[in-house]
Amino acid sequence: AQGDSTDKIAQMQPRLQQPFQQREQEILRNYEKIESRARKLLSTSCQQISHLFLMKDMPGHLAYLRDRATSLDSRPALEPIYIGLFGSSGAGKSTLLNTILGKRFFLPVSGMRTCTSCQVHVSICRSRQYEAKIFLLSDEEWKEEVRNLAMLVESRRESNETDSDLEHAIKELRAVYGEGAEEKSYEELMRTRPEITIPPSRVITLKKTEADDLANELDPYIRNQDGLEGPGVADNPPGCEQMRLWPLIKQVQVTLPPSELVPEGVIFVDIPGTGDANRKRDEMWKESILQCTSIWIIADVERVFGAKAHEIMVQEAIKACQVGKCSDITFVVTKMDKIKEDELPRNHQGATVGVSKHDAILKIKQELKTKKTRALRDKMKAKLASDEEVLQRQELVFTVSAQEYWNPMVLSKEESEIPRLREHVRKLYLDMKRKQLRDYMKEILAVFSLVDVYHSTQNSPNPPMKKEELKNFVSEKIQALKNATQDTFGHMDGPLISGVKSARATHKKNLERIFQQGKKSSGFHRTLKAVCVRKGVYVSRVYNRIDINNCLAKPIYGESDTMFANIFRKQMLTRTCLQAAINEFRDEVKNKFDEFAVNTNLERSKLNFFHQETDIIMKAVERQILLKKKAIYESLELAIQTILTPCYEEAANIRGSNSCIRIKTTLTQNIELEVRKNMFERAKEKMMSEFQDLTEQIATKLSNDLLSMLGIAFCQRDQLIGVLPVFQAECQEIRSLLGTL
Repeated sequence: AQGDSTDKIAQMQPRLQQPFQQREQEILRNYEKIESRARKLLSTSCQQISHLFLMKDMPGHLAYLRDRATSLDSRPALEPIYIGLFGSSGAGKSTLLNTILGKRFFLPVSGMRTCTSCQVHVSICRSRQYEAKIFLLSDEEWKEEVRNLAMLVESRRESNETDSDLEHAIKELRAVYGEGAEEKSYEELMRTRPEITIPPSRVITLKKTEADDLANELDPYIRNQDGLEGPGVADNPPGCEQMRLWPLIKQVQVTLPPSELVPEGVIFVDIPGTGDANRKRDEMWKESILQCTSIWIIADVERVFGAKAHEIMVQEAIKACQVGKCSDITFVVTKMDKIKEDELPRNHQGATVGVSKHDAILKIKQELKTKKTRALRDKMKAKLASDEEVLQRQELVFTVSAQEYWNPMVLSKEESEIPRLREHVRKLYLDMKRKQLRDYMKEILAVFSLVDVYHSTQNSPNPPMKKEELKNFVSEKIQALKNATQDTFGHMDGPLISGVKSARATHKKNLERIFQQGKKSSGFHRTLKAVCVRKGVYVSRVYNRIDINNCLAKPIYGESDTMFANIFRKQMLTRTCLQAAINEFRDEVKNKFDEFAVNTNLERSKLNFFHQETDIIMKAVERQILLKKKAIYESLELAIQTILTPCYEEAANIRGSNSCIRIKTTLTQNIELEVRKNMFERAKEKMMSEFQDLTEQIATKLSNDLLSMLGIAFCQRDQLIGVLPVFQAECQEIRSLLGTL
C-alpha cells in the first residue's frame, strides 16, 4: 500500500530531470544572446570613439558621453543574486546547500560535531577548477578580538562557574597561542608568538580540479572545531595547523565550475543563525542579511516551533525586506525523514492507527506548511506594506528531506521537495535577470541616443528663452518634490512620538527582561560584561543574541514600522508614499518635455533622449533611496547606542565581588538618567534628521543630473561632434532587443 501511495503522489507532480525545463532554457538562452549582442554593440561603439576620449581639454558634452559609455562597458550587466541560508547550528543548512548543488558531501555537515563555524559564500563561475578563498581577520580586528577574549576569561576568577561562552573563549585563545593562553593578560598575549602560521596577506587560496579534493582540504578550516579543543582536552591532532586557524576566519568564498543545477550569478550564503560574538563577523552577518535577495530560514523538523533563535531570524529577515534588498522569505523545514509513522496517530486525534510512514510524513508536511505559512504571513503583515512582493507569494514554506532525495526509501525525489526548491531558485534568477537586463539595455540605449542628439544639434537650435523656461520648470518641480517629500516624511512624526512615550513607559521592564535571562547563572556577569564591551550587543552561546540598544528602541519601532513601510512602499500608493511623489514628478517633467517638443519643433532624437535619460536618473534616485533607507531605519538604535556608550564603558570596567549586581545597577541607573535627559526624544530627532538628509540628497541629485542633461542636450555644435560616428543602426537594434524583453 505504501508503494502504491508513493506512485500516486509521484504521478501528480512533474519530474524535473533537467535544471531548467525546456521553456526556461529557451528564455535563459535568449537572455544570454541579448546580453552578449548588446555588450558587443556597446564595446564596438566605444572603440570607434575611444580616440576622442584621450583629449586633454575635452568639452563637457564629450566627457559626459565618455563617462556614461565607459562605465557601462566595464560593469557587468547583472548583479549577483544572493540567497541566504539562515539557521542555527545543526539545522541542516550545509546539507541542504550541498543537495541543491548536487553534491552529497561538499561543505562539512553535522555529525559528531557542529559544522560550519563561519560565513560561507558558494557560487558558480566559468573556471574548470574548484576554488576557495579563506579571508582572515586583519591584525587590528584580531587584536580587538583578543582584548575581548582576555577580558572574558579574566572574569572567571570572580566565579567558579563556567559556561559555553567562557569555554569557547578559552578554546579560541588556546587554538592560536597554545596551552595556558587563558592565564595570560592581553598585553602578555600580544607579546606571545602565535603557534600557528598566519599568512601576511590574511587570505588563503585553495584550488583543486575535483570537488572531493577541495572539500577535504577546506573542511578543517570551516568546520567548527569546538569538539577538538578545550580545557582538559588534547588541543589539536599533530600536523593539523589548519584546524587551529578557525578563530581568525572571517569569511570563506567558494566557487564551483559550471553546474547543471545552479545558474551562474546565484550566490548562496551560509549564514550563522543569530550572529557572531566577534564584532567584525557580526557586522558582516548583518550586512549579508541586508544584501540578500532571498532569505531561507532553515529549521530542523524537531525544532520547528517555539525556538527563540527562529524568532530572531524571522525578525531579521523581515527587517531585510523593510530596509534591504530582500523580496523573498522562505521557511525551509529540514530532515522530514526523521518523522516516525506513529507520530501521526499520537499527535492527531482521529488519525488512523497503522498509517504508513509515507502517508504520515505527507500529512505532517501539509500541516507544517499550513501552520508555518500562517504564522510567517501574520508576522510579515504586522511589519510590511500589504503590497510587498513577499506577501504575494503563495508558497512560503518548504518541507524537505535531503536524505530521501539521495536515497529514496519512503518519499520520491519530488516529494523530498529538493527539485521544487531548485525551481524556486530558477524562478528568482530568471525574474531578476530579466529586470536587470532591461535596465542595462535602457542605459545603453540612452548612450546611443545621446550620440544621435549631438548629431542633430545645430547652433542655437531652440530659442534661449525657451531653453531657460524648460530649466526653470524643472527647477520648480524639483522644489515641489522636495516639499512633497518633506510632507511625506512628516507622517513619521506622530508614530515616533507615540513610540517614544511607549519606550519611556517600558524601558525598565524591557531592560529587566534581559537581566532575568541570567537569573539562575552565577556566570552571567561575564555575559553582561561582554555586552558592555561591545556597546550593548553580544551574541552569547548561552543566551543567543543580546542587544540592549534594540531592546530599548523596539517600542518605537513597534509604533512606527507600519508608517515606515507605507512611506517606502512601491505599489498601491497613497498620499503617504514617497514613490507616489516621485512618480508624479517624473510624469510632470516628461509631459513638459513633450509639450516643449511640440512648441519648439524639438528633434525627435532629443525628446527620446530626454525620456530615456529621465527614467535612468529616476532609477538612480530609487537606488539612492534604498541605500539610505537602511541608515534611516537603524538610526534609532544607533543613536541610543551612541548616547549609552559612556554607560557601557563604565559598566565594562567593573570588577571584583558582586560584579553582576553592580553592572546591572550601573546600567539601570545610567539608562534611567539618559531617559530623563530625553534619550528617546533625541533618537527620534536623529531619525527625522536622516529623513531630512534623504530629502536633500534627492533634490541635489535631481538638480545636478537633470540640469546637466538639459545642458548637454542643448550644447553648441563644434567640430568634434562632426567626427562622431553615426549609431542610428545600433540604436535601432538595441530598441528591437529591448522590445523582446
